[in-house]
Amino acid sequence: MTGPWTPLTAEDPLDGMRARLTEEAALLGYEPQDGYEDRCWVLHTVYEDGRPVRWSELFARTGHRIEEWRWTLSYLMFESLGLPDELDGPSGGEIDRDCLARLVEILALYSPHGPDEPVRAAQAPIESTPRPAGAWQGRLGDAVAHLDARRESDIGENFPANWWAVEGSWFVLTDWDLSATEVFGSAALVAALLADPGLEAVRHPPVSALPSGTPRWPRS
Repeated sequence: MTGPWTPLTAEDPLDGMRARLTEEAALLGYEPQDGYEDRCWVLHTVYEDGRPVRWSELFARTGHRIEEWRWTLSYLMFESLGLPDELDGPSGGEIDRDCLARLVEILALYSPHGPDEPVRAAQAPIESTPRPAGAWQGRLGDAVAHLDARRESDIGENFPANWWAVEGSWFVLTDWDLSATEVFGSAALVAALLADPGLEAVRHPPVSALPSGTPRWPRS
């Protein structure tokens, strides 16, 4: 049977993740510091006049490259650059549907059970404070159905900030503040994400390694 992921009780330890989600550093989403061979960022889709357009293309129009940005990958990158007003996206704090659908297809290729891979997921604690973070379990292949169900409900909560393969091959984070999704896994999985023409994936430092201060592009 397929469909949206099934809710879990607040007593479920989530493979040990429940305790990690209570840490202050995990308030906006939990970011693993070790345990995975490689990692990259998948940029959420931006649309111009109804068609997807790559972040790199947009920034090149203003004389910038993503590699120059020293801060988190967020909506702040698009401010004060004179980009077209009709741009739609990227979504912040939640992966967009098109991006999620393609990410799921690639994750399935690197999961022992393909789209049937058992998955667990949890909200960022900031969405649930002071309640325990909402959590679910289900099939990898039902991630898009879960996103659709969340959007059709009146709950008003984002797609889970963290979701991961129960057997441990990969882990996904969409930080509450960001417009990109961080994926952790094998070197082969990350290489596939970086090479996929249907996604725009980049190497960028983890949130934990980025500086504090006021985000801004370097002067041209």
